[in-house]
Amino acid sequence: MPIYLNIVPQAQLDWAQLTTLIGETNSQHVTDVSLSLQLPKGQTLTQAQQRQAAAWSLTIGRPTITPSEQTYLINLRETDRLLPGALKQWQQVIQQHPNRLISLATFDSGQPLAPQVQDYLEQHADSRLHLTLQQLADSKLTTANAQQLTLWGLQNYSVQTNLQSLKYLDQRLRPTGLLLPSMQLSPNLPLASLQQTLPILQSATEVIRLHVPTIARQSWAVTTPLTWLTNLQAIDLDHLALGWGPLIAQYQQHQLNQILNIAGRHQLSRPVHLQLLTQIKQTQTPPIHRWSRLGLLRMLSPRVAHQLFY
Repeated sequence: MPIYLNIVPQAQLDWAQLTTLIGETNSQHVTDVSLSLQLPKGQTLTQAQQRQAAAWSLTIGRPTITPSEQTYLINLRETDRLLPGALKQWQQVIQQHPNRLISLATFDSGQPLAPQVQDYLEQHADSRLHLTLQQLADSKLTTANAQQLTLWGLQNYSVQTNLQSLKYLDQRLRPTGLLLPSMQLSPNLPLASLQQTLPILQSATEVIRLHVPTIARQSWAVTTPLTWLTNLQAIDLDHLALGWGPLIAQYQQHQLNQILNIAGRHQLSRPVHLQLLTQIKQTQTPPIHRWSRLGLLRMLSPRVAHQLFY
């Protein structure tokens, strides 16, 4: 069950974070994993980094994937985290449900991981399986390893058929943190994009959902709002499968509102603010709440705001 792990940096590659992610991958001792790195435009590796990439068997550029029912691709940022046992858990589910879109529960990579794991375990403290695993782990392992083993033991999944559910679209369409069946990948589309994941979801009959986190990641609306906005605007609502147009239009509206709300709380530069506002004005589907723009307009003059929106 080959898994292609395709790493897509946010903007400027963080080599230290990449080193951590590859270390987390290699420490799981799963042989059927191929690593690739898609460098940001205009960025190259130093000679030392090239030698290290070769030692890691890290392919630079889009991976060459031989499609099969049990071959999958997952896109990750270099800042994402891979929890112990993740790859084996994925392979077990792939074996049972080949060629299905697999959605992953996640922790937040923008926050310390250990407290999140501890909180999750405390929420499931009354589980008999949890107690048994904890007793076994406590006798031989460190606290961190014991927690990870216990977390793995709580893993469960569901087969979901409510595909046209606005509530779950975010976890089924994200460009990173989804296990994508290789036989359904479009070779002419970016691997880490909404344009890649949306057709896969539209053609699906069911989605497999792993309920216990195996990765930690952040929303693209937080880390790369402009890139995410561009993804949203690339959707052609007039050429979606029957019944999907109104739903995706709602999804776009919610995502635009999320971008605005998040951007209003973060210290974005004036050029990024302006570019966000300009692109949002040009979008086919406007944000739901007009007042949510106010968070961004704080850095703009009334004249510029009037030119953009009126």
